[in-house]
Amino acid sequence: MLSAHNSAHNRGDKAIKTSKIFYGWFVVAASVVILAVGLGMFFSTNSLFVIPVCESLGVSRGQFTFHRTIITLAAAATMPFYGRLLGRFGVRRTLLFGSIIICAVMFSYSFATQLWHFYLLAFVNGVFGTAINFMAIGVLVNEWFEDKKGLAMGIAYSGSGLGGAIMIPIISQVMERTDWRFAYQFMGVLGILILLPVIIFVIKDNPGKVGLKPYILSNKEKRITGENEEPEVNLSLKEAIRTNRFWLLVVGFFLISVFAGATNTHSAPYFIDIGYSMGFVSIIIAVFMVFLTVGKIILGLVYDRFGTLSGNVFIAVCCLIFPIAALLSHMPAFPWIYAVAIGLASCGFSIPVPILLAKHFGKKEYPMIFSLFTMITIIGPAISVPLMGAVYDTQGSYQWAWIGFLISSVIIAICIISVEIIKPKSTRGN
Repeated sequence: MLSAHNSAHNRGDKAIKTSKIFYGWFVVAASVVILAVGLGMFFSTNSLFVIPVCESLGVSRGQFTFHRTIITLAAAATMPFYGRLLGRFGVRRTLLFGSIIICAVMFSYSFATQLWHFYLLAFVNGVFGTAINFMAIGVLVNEWFEDKKGLAMGIAYSGSGLGGAIMIPIISQVMERTDWRFAYQFMGVLGILILLPVIIFVIKDNPGKVGLKPYILSNKEKRITGENEEPEVNLSLKEAIRTNRFWLLVVGFFLISVFAGATNTHSAPYFIDIGYSMGFVSIIIAVFMVFLTVGKIILGLVYDRFGTLSGNVFIAVCCLIFPIAALLSHMPAFPWIYAVAIGLASCGFSIPVPILLAKHFGKKEYPMIFSLFTMITIIGPAISVPLMGAVYDTQGSYQWAWIGFLISSVIIAICIISVEIIKPKSTRGN
């Protein structure tokens, strides 16, 4: 029996090696599906449950949505653990284990009868949710691609927006035809049915597992595409955190996470407050979701074709545009400009991180560096979402929040552009 299994496994590896399409692209496609479920379905649909759950349990919206803060804080606290876990057990096993737990959590939400049930499950969600999040996929794609990494990362990460766009109307219909409890059960079962086959049969930790090498362009292709950036250093975690570059990136991407989280929650109320109809606002949010999805691929292509400096400048410009557009959105053209700019700017929290960390710190302790970096920057939305609401409560408008984001965007531009200008030390880590 064992011999038959090994024979089938060997035939599978041989088919992978002889395929005309580089297998890494199949890994990318699988990553799209994983993030479409892990973030697109499990995370983006959360707003659909606020009203029915609050009415059913007799709790306030603030009390219920606090479980999202618990998820964020629990995820941040366990990030260093995942750096070690990915290094020791590999991405595939981590994805598999995390998927089973999170799908079970989604199913278990349906049995909640008290608010503390949601809080307890939210803690479990936060602890294990990182296993099927951007971090694990970023480590995976980084293993498979030396070149075309931006495009591969952009396609893989687009799954989160794509999944949200597909699943929000589906879950909404399920809830309308049944109730919120069945909708949670539906997500848990559907998640298992999608994730387990994709992870078991498609995901491979790295090219070496199937006798391949990472995707590398020929010298001629590199001259044509301009992909000639090599990691300048190869540092340990301790060495990385002693560099100015690390902390410039931390500040820049922490502030990006701050506005990405806050605007995702408060954009619709803002546009309604200044006089736009719900129908118009829903179109604006749809445009935002479109650019949040395709923008990841666009941004990945910018990093591949023009380099990390150009990619960072692109993000910085979008960050500067969106708060200005928000402040001017009483004029008809600017809500559209806002939707495009905030969609592209929000992509800055996902696509550049694995690319820049690999370039500036190398692969020596990449999962550990990635996990610490994410642990710090992921806290942004937990702070900014209630803070932006507090600004409105005290001021009666969001104006000062947009001014604050404009100031933050200037800091973001300084940090992420200067990190590409500062020359690293010539000595590589051992």
